[in-house]
Amino acid sequence: MSQAAKHVGRVRKLFPDRSEEVSRLALRSEAFRTICEDYGMAVEALELLQVRNLPQDVDKVQEYRVLIQDLEKELQYALLAEQPDEKERSGGR
Repeated sequence: MSQAAKHVGRVRKLFPDRSEEVSRLALRSEAFRTICEDYGMAVEALELLQVRNLPQDVDKVQEYRVLIQDLEKELQYALLAEQPDEKERSGGR
């Protein structure tokens, strides 16, 4: 499995109800794939820092947590932007 596929898979797990949409968007959008990769690498870095559990890493751990939250919001916004307008889905009613 490629690193990109691994990171997209992690995002699919983050949004299980929209996993198919994540896959489609990752295939179509290089920007979305990049966010998925950034998210995956940030999660992996945080996991390593937590395993090391060194006092000097406390600030880095917090920075990665904030970065991950920001990336999750970015991913969510990208998925929402791809979602058809509710009026379009209901036939304009």
